[in-house]
Amino acid sequence: MIIIRRLFAFILFIVCVGMVANADNNKSYKCEGTTYSSTGRVQSASTSQTPYSWSDSKGNKYPIYISNSGSCYVIKTSKKTGKEYKNYLGPEISQDICKKMNREYKGKKK
Repeated sequence: MIIIRRLFAFILFIVCVGMVANADNNKSYKCEGTTYSSTGRVQSASTSQTPYSWSDSKGNKYPIYISNSGSCYVIKTSKKTGKEYKNYLGPEISQDICKKMNREYKGKKK
């Protein structure tokens, strides 16, 4: 009986974590001219720079890059290590930029 309760608690925990992760993927953003910005956190081939820029919650502006698959990202620098990393902007923004640039958005391959 104890094993069943623990198993049930574990499954419930996994479901809750999945729901929170899914809610985190639904980002809202706004576009003012050629600058995109988010009201929340954002989720990192050959690439090219777009004419658009990203403004984070602290007011920092970053140029937006686009990969061959149409995924858009900015390059940030880690405060801890000082290393650069890609911060992907998500499918909503990527699809919007691809549409404006007349490019095909392929997204992640499964």
